[in-house]
Amino acid sequence: MNLQTDQDAGNAMAPAALLGSGIVLVWNDIDEAGREQFYEWHDKEHIPERLAIAGFRRGRRFRKAGHSPEWLTMYEAADLDVMSSPGYMARLNAPTPATTKTLTYFRNTSRAVCRPVFSVGESSGGHVLAIRIDGASSSDVTPEAWLRDVAFPQAMSSTGVLACHLFASDQASFLDTEESRTRAFDVPAWIVLVEASTEEAAERAREFIDAPQLHDAGLRPRRDAAVYALEICRLGVLSRST
Repeated sequence: MNLQTDQDAGNAMAPAALLGSGIVLVWNDIDEAGREQFYEWHDKEHIPERLAIAGFRRGRRFRKAGHSPEWLTMYEAADLDVMSSPGYMARLNAPTPATTKTLTYFRNTSRAVCRPVFSVGESSGGHVLAIRIDGASSSDVTPEAWLRDVAFPQAMSSTGVLACHLFASDQASFLDTEESRTRAFDVPAWIVLVEASTEEAAERAREFIDAPQLHDAGLRPRRDAAVYALEICRLGVLSRST
């Protein structure tokens, strides 16, 4: 089992189940009128465009039918520097016409540029339990110790659970760009992702992660946590060639 924090690695190495230490997570619903356009754009333009940017290594989109937010998109990049790189900023400040149009259909959106705080596990899964956590009134309160020492080991002991990640949002989440101005979104302080081989395993992990200890510390896990199923996965150019 691989245990590693970004502090241990000096931000030089991502945990084994991740392909980088710069993460973008986006939750969203889509207005019914734009649903077909969303799939056409996201599958064939947006994900390939992002994965063509230097440093982007993998893009995945997950869906939970009938849930809100319905979609979760995850990009992994080499490190957080990629999130303010000239290549990425150029795309964010010059969105394509299809991007601008499709983003008008976005609803109930969260977007966070993140770093991995703590991660355990060496595989990715087709099902992901995603929990957004809003911060406590005191900035000194974090979920790290509880998750690292208790919740993640318990979840990993369950059959089908492959990896657990705690991410902290970064200031890069708030960069003002042409694309960011096209839609409203919030930025959760912390994100927990549990990757599993089955939906049932991911659901079982919820009882270990969303525990009273988080609430007692003043942290606020959102009530719309859900298990999402993988819809699409694409590797960046460098990842495909290695």
